Amino acid sequence: MTEDRQSTKCRLLDAAESLFAEKGFENVSIRELAAAAEVNVAAVNYHFQGKENLFHEVILRRFVIQRDKTLAALDDLLTETDGHPGVDQVIGILVRQHMEGALAGPGSASFLSLMARQMQPGHSHMAGTFFKEMVAPVYGSFSRAIIAARPGLKQEQLSWISASIVGQIHHFIMRWQKRQDLESDPESLQIMLRAFPPLGFSLSEYSEQVTEHIIRFSTAAIDGMYPEVTP
Repeated sequence: MTEDRQSTKCRLLDAAESLFAEKGFENVSIRELAAAAEVNVAAVNYHFQGKENLFHEVILRRFVIQRDKTLAALDDLLTETDGHPGVDQVIGILVRQHMEGALAGPGSASFLSLMARQMQPGHSHMAGTFFKEMVAPVYGSFSRAIIAARPGLKQEQLSWISASIVGQIHHFIMRWQKRQDLESDPESLQIMLRAFPPLGFSLSEYSEQVTEHIIRFSTAAIDGMYPEVTP
């Protein structure tokens, strides 16, 4: 792809991510997308064969990178530990990859807003593809790694464990995003900071503190509920 074509495609992806996050897939027209990207309307069909494929590429552009990094890190951990990782090591990979993917880099806020819209009732466009291509592979790899760390866990237990960890991750990510939204409302921001002082940290320190908390909290919960059985 030539540099001009690549530039046009990137501008469309950036514009689409921002507009879809703000308005939702259904409420954004191809004409709006083209205007925001400063390209002609035909460019949307030329590069993406329509709005739906453009939306798909917006999701894939960010999440595939995070997915593949998570899968690779879990595979590497199993190799490095000869298939016997620690529970905390497995949890640490999942948490760090999610926190870095959600909070690091330009455009993260828009992408989080976009994903939040997709998880709401009535905004399920491409939900099947998202769960099949993104969520299922990570869940499968994480489950195998946790079982390697704590053999004997049942499927129902794995479901609760993964849901709990991911729920914590999303909660702390959205707390940070809400903190950014309140920059223009100092009084409300101070109330939030008094309720949860870590939100006053730098982004890197906040991310590290949250990661360490989730690892310790979740590992302790698993140890307490599903203790390791010594042969």
